[in-house]
Order: sequence, then structure tokens, then C-alpha cells
Amino acid sequence: MAKGDRTRARSVERFLDAGLAVFAERGFHAASMDEICTRAGLSRGAFYSNFPGKEALFLALFDRHAEHQIGRIAAAIDAAPTLDEAIASAALAAGADDPNERRWSLLTTEFTIYAARDDEAAARLTAHDRAVRARLADAIARFDVPPADAEALARFAIALYEGVMTTRLVDGDSAAAHGLLTRFLPAGLSTLAREPR
Repeated sequence: MAKGDRTRARSVERFLDAGLAVFAERGFHAASMDEICTRAGLSRGAFYSNFPGKEALFLALFDRHAEHQIGRIAAAIDAAPTLDEAIASAALAAGADDPNERRWSLLTTEFTIYAARDDEAAARLTAHDRAVRARLADAIARFDVPPADAEALARFAIALYEGVMTTRLVDGDSAAAHGLLTRFLPAGLSTLAREPR
């Protein structure tokens, strides 16, 4: 990687980290570009040379988070020799206590509401959601689960995960969230995976 590319990559990471912090503290709408740039220690010009705007920064954050989360879950599925073990491993990976999950859940909830009112944001978020589901469905399909069922299982798993994380935002009960993910996610996925086709 050339020096300019490394510098750009470091700048992007600084903006992503700053954006996550400011969005989580202030909310998507209230977060200002000036505050994000100040937190990153970089200029507005540097920001706009990497992102066309605040929404693009959020979507890049979404990509980074999804890559980390789905990558961890897909790796757990890939390492399992059977579908049952894959489902249990995926639930444990999804239920891992990550201190950044609360901030991420706040941000995702707020941006989802924003996207529900903005067609362009909705289209972009939908495309990102499809890519995440496809990655998870590919990992599930390795166990001879038909593609349509693998996609439905991925959708179910993500919906349950997001619902549990949203509830945790309000009640703060990490233990209950972990229990729901590690107990009911495997049960639900196992049942759905074994339904007659």
C-alpha cells in the first residue's frame, strides 16, 4: 500500500471513530460535521475528500460494524461441523458482550427511523441490509439448506438480534439479552431449518 493510501486509510478510520462517538452522543441529526472533524482532528476538506456527507459516513460505519459482527458470526458457523453446532456457535458469537453494541444499537435505531422517512436513505440502508443477510445466508447454506431457506433464516436471526439489542437499550439488561440470543435464537433457527420443504 502506497504512503498516500495508508494516510487516507488512517484518515477514514479517524473519521469513522469520531463519527461513531459523536453520533452516539448527539444523535444522527444533531451531530455536526464540525464536531466530527474536531473529534477526528482533521479538516472539513479532509472529510469531504473521503465522504460526500454525514449519511455516507454513517453507511461506512454500518459497513465496518456489519463486517465485524457478521464476520465473527460467519466464522463461528464456518468452524462448526454440523448445522446444530453452527447455530449454537452463531448464537454465542451474536450474544458476545461487546461494549460498543449499545452505542451501535442507538445509532442503528435512529438511522432506521431516519431511513423510514427518506427514500434515498431507505434504499441505501436496504441495500446494505441485503448484503449482510446474503453473507450470513451463504454461511448457513453450507449445511445444504436451500438458498431461500438460508435467506429466511438469516433474516430471522438478524431480526431477533436487532429486537433484543433494541430492548436492551431501554432496560439495560445484558444478561437477559444474552440469554435470549443464546437460548431462543438456536431453538428458532433449528426449528425453521428443519421444517418440511
